[in-house]
Amino acid sequence: MLKRLAAFLGFLCLVLLLLAFDEGQVERGVDVVRARIEPAVQRWRGRAPVVRPPAPEARGHAVFGAFRPVDAEAAGGELTFEGAVLVFDDAPALRTRPHRIALGRESVVRDLNLPPERQVELREVVPLDARTPPAPSPLCGGKIPGWLAVVREGRSLLLQVWPAGVAPDQPGAVVCGRVAYEGPDR
Repeated sequence: MLKRLAAFLGFLCLVLLLLAFDEGQVERGVDVVRARIEPAVQRWRGRAPVVRPPAPEARGHAVFGAFRPVDAEAAGGELTFEGAVLVFDDAPALRTRPHRIALGRESVVRDLNLPPERQVELREVVPLDARTPPAPSPLCGGKIPGWLAVVREGRSLLLQVWPAGVAPDQPGAVVCGRVAYEGPDR
C-alpha cells in the first residue's frame, strides 16, 4: 500500500513540476512521462510482461579500462577509468564530470599537437564524495587538480591537467601536468 502511495506521490510531483514550466515544454514532458510510465503501469496491472532493456555495450568514444604510462617515471603511475572516476596507482583518485568538448585547433589544447578537428573531452574534477574533496596530486606538481583534458586515439590516451581554479579555456589557466598512456585496443 505504501509503495503505491509513494509511486503516486512521485508521479504527482513530477506532473506538478512539469506544469510549472513553459506550456510547450509541458506537452512534450507529459508525452515523455507517459511513454516511460505506461509500461510500468501495464506491468503493475498484470497486462504486460516485464521486459528489461539490454545492458549498454562499452563502445564508441567512451574511455574505460586500465592504462599504463608511456614513460615509466610519469606521475601517478597506472590509470584505471571506473566510469567518471580516474583511479591512479600512485596518486589520489579523481572524480570528474563533463565540462565541454574542445577541438584540436582550440588554444586550450593546441599544445597537445592534435589534428584541428580532433575532439578532446574537457572534464572538471569534483569531490569524490561529500566528505572527500580533491587532494593535491603529483599529476599537477603537488597542486590540487581542477580540470582535465582527455583524448584517446586507439591504444593511446593523453591526459592534460590544470590546477583548481579558472576553467582551462579561460585566460590565466596554466597546465600543471601532462601524461601519455597506453591501453587496450578498443
